Amino acid sequence: MVASVSRLPQRLSETPAAVTIIDQEMIRASGMRTVEDLLRLVPGFQVTSHNQDPAIVTYHGLNSGMNSDEYGPRVQVLIDGRSQYSTLFKSGVNWNLLPVAMENIDRIEVTRGPNTVSYGSNAFMGVINIITLDPSLTKGWLFSANHGNNGIRDQTVRWGGGNENSNIRFTYKALEDDGFQKGSYSGQWTYAPDSRQSQLFDLRVDHQLNDSDDLQFSAARSRDVSLYGRPGSPVNDPLRTLEQTSTALALQWRRVLDAQEEVKLRYAFVEDWAYGPYKQQVKFDTNLASPKSVSYFQAYDPGGRSRTHELEFEHRLQPMKDIRAMWGLGAKDISLYSPAQFSTSEWKHRGNYRAFGNLEYRPQDDWLLNLGGSLENDSISGWMFDSRLGASYHLTPENTLRLVLSRAHRTPSLYEASGMVRKTDTLGTGLTNIDYLAQGVQPERIDSVELGYLGEFKALQASADVRAFVERIPNRILIVPLALPATMADDQDSTFARNLATTNPALGNAIFPYGRADGAINLEKVRIRGYEYQLRWRPLEGTRLIYSNAIVAIDANLTDPSLIAESTGENVEKISRQTRESAPMRTQSAMLIQQLPWEMQMSLMYFRNKSMRWRRNGDPIAPAERIDWRLAKPFKVGGVRGEVAYTMQAINGDQEGRQTLRIANKMQWLSVGFSF
Repeated sequence: MVASVSRLPQRLSETPAAVTIIDQEMIRASGMRTVEDLLRLVPGFQVTSHNQDPAIVTYHGLNSGMNSDEYGPRVQVLIDGRSQYSTLFKSGVNWNLLPVAMENIDRIEVTRGPNTVSYGSNAFMGVINIITLDPSLTKGWLFSANHGNNGIRDQTVRWGGGNENSNIRFTYKALEDDGFQKGSYSGQWTYAPDSRQSQLFDLRVDHQLNDSDDLQFSAARSRDVSLYGRPGSPVNDPLRTLEQTSTALALQWRRVLDAQEEVKLRYAFVEDWAYGPYKQQVKFDTNLASPKSVSYFQAYDPGGRSRTHELEFEHRLQPMKDIRAMWGLGAKDISLYSPAQFSTSEWKHRGNYRAFGNLEYRPQDDWLLNLGGSLENDSISGWMFDSRLGASYHLTPENTLRLVLSRAHRTPSLYEASGMVRKTDTLGTGLTNIDYLAQGVQPERIDSVELGYLGEFKALQASADVRAFVERIPNRILIVPLALPATMADDQDSTFARNLATTNPALGNAIFPYGRADGAINLEKVRIRGYEYQLRWRPLEGTRLIYSNAIVAIDANLTDPSLIAESTGENVEKISRQTRESAPMRTQSAMLIQQLPWEMQMSLMYFRNKSMRWRRNGDPIAPAERIDWRLAKPFKVGGVRGEVAYTMQAINGDQEGRQTLRIANKMQWLSVGFSF
């Protein structure tokens, strides 16, 4: 049973989308230290290697390596229903601040496909719903620690308690490592530190008011301190730290009216903060009669602060025997302070409200229809209507076909819609360079068609989940160089560069007499097609096998290349090439969980992907294979239960990061945990 797709409890075979479940056994057996690493087990997902940069997590690619994509804004992430999207982090997810401990996760439900009808405009290509353990199941103390190479030092302390009406869970977790160890600068490989330290304080209280009503309160604070910079480069890229925090409070009231009807009211507040000032060198060529280079230093802080208030009402009911439904209302108030994104100390504001609903109708025992819709208004983007129609047909009780048609939108981030990055030499020439200027952008739209099959072969203890899909985005948002208007002219670029498009009309690019700057624009038509499947099998009582495979092909073309202010056609070609190669043509993952004598457990994981690009500029990441291995032995002494485990990641060799010039090392660590 899953509830993430339509917000109605449904059998996995009757959801209007493909769903992958990562359960507690898989989480524990994987030995993974972070949630994002677990997502390698989900068909079609790509994840960057772990270092001080927050992971980029994408489904079917569409990362450009530009500022708008660095936090993966197209896959919604929820923890117990609360969105992890952050306005400060470009309306994406900062995985380094994810406020959840692995020890507290009950399961992760991953919806593969658009789901804005249930979770709003940024559930564009999928939803990752992290469901934590009920506090009533975590009573007592838990201590665990990891200690290994590459500076790995992790600790977790959890306490749970309660009485007849209330249950409490409190967790403290610290995570530390040295990230990547090698980098290539100016053609030379050298030591390149990028260590990170993070802490999490997490509290959840569940209180039963009476037979019908309950309250759930949660509070979390996560903090991350990461090291950036290049050794021996005090001018261009000095060693420095970036400190980031996220504070969240949530309160939910639920009334259960009967077995089929309940209402919920939820309020959440999130404040994100980042701080990492340093002296940044600014260099550019001017558009003077006698062109010259300008170089100066300015104080720069990439951080800022954001605050989000969210209120949501939800009503689930069954008006007729063959019909179940849910409907809801939601509102958000968002504020953002970020001089780095807007070149001003003023707060930016955004409002959003929506109505949404899902209806499930069973006309016959073998058929189930799902209809969903969402009407949303955003103060930046205006009105949007999203819809989904799903039909499930049971060929037999163990074999189900699924057809889903859906439309979804992604609202541009405040940075994409309103950002401006301006750098002025205030102590010298007074010349100005504009790096980014928002000039008008509309929400992205995706139209998806999928055909799915789910086979549940209980006699064999096996299952097969297959999804074939076509996803079309007619107006993908790209950040590209655009011509500046006369009212926002800058001094970058020589006269020669500005006039090149005039003297070489064959380039077909925009002329930029007043200079150029990056800007977000709806400029690309994208089609993603392919298929993916996951097979699960328990051939023996103590053996579990999970295999995933995804084949993805991306077609992308610019709708109007003449809008790009570039001096060469080669740079324009890089843009859609990046989109086409932003997902590997094929990705595979396999997991074996094997029970051994003396209650020991061994797990083996294998990940493989074809070549892909994480960045528009630079070389593609080579085809890669990664092998992980874990051996664990539980123990019990008196009333204390525990486990000792040894984990190795990338035992087959080093891995390239999001660029070929950074290398992720093989890691290994010893884990000890006990509870009482």
